[in-house]
Amino acid sequence: MKTQIFPMIVLASMLAACGGDKPADKQAAAGSVNSTANPPALPANAPAVGAQIKDIANPKPDKPGQDGEYTKMAWEDLELPGKGMDDILKKYQAQIDAIPEGDPREKAVMEKMQADLNSAPVNPALNGKKIKLPGYVTPLEVDEKAEVVREFLLVPYFGACIHVPPPPLNQTILVKTEPDKALSMGDMYSPIWVYGTLDTDLAHTDLADAGYQIKTDKIETYQEKDQEGGGQ
Repeated sequence: MKTQIFPMIVLASMLAACGGDKPADKQAAAGSVNSTANPPALPANAPAVGAQIKDIANPKPDKPGQDGEYTKMAWEDLELPGKGMDDILKKYQAQIDAIPEGDPREKAVMEKMQADLNSAPVNPALNGKKIKLPGYVTPLEVDEKAEVVREFLLVPYFGACIHVPPPPLNQTILVKTEPDKALSMGDMYSPIWVYGTLDTDLAHTDLADAGYQIKTDKIETYQEKDQEGGGQ
């Protein structure tokens, strides 16, 4: 049973909690959302916490396709071969399985794995590439008066950094929007497509660090037709 549930245990409870070491004044900064210390309530129509974008918007990651000038990417494309999240989990799987539940050695192995996940390298070949990538929104800057999200982290599963721990650096993208391209607050809980030019510079935020940034051209909510290859 331990082998079957190990990856979910890692993602749900092993990684360092977002915002846990941030000062209270940063956590409550104007225009930002709450940290994990006081996560916001989710609407009834929100996705399940931990829902992965690849389950709906990335059914064929081996065929990224093209949408005009943008290359349709999968989150796996942001990783280097052999250094992705799945590779790191597999590296430590046997060690964890061999340790009895509650054994103090388990914590030590988990910490080593966490260090590998937190230092997972970005793919430098993607710097400057025009891409189209699906994901979920972790809001950083919300303009409630205009009812838009001006800055957010694009992540591969729902609730990251607020309700569940953050993904590795190479699975986190900082998105800063222009005033006319901001995301509607009504779409904050929906899966989205982000179009733009990828940058491999590290970015620091109050919720989590991001291995990538993106110069945004446009944002679209995910449509059912996209699962059948719409836009390719």
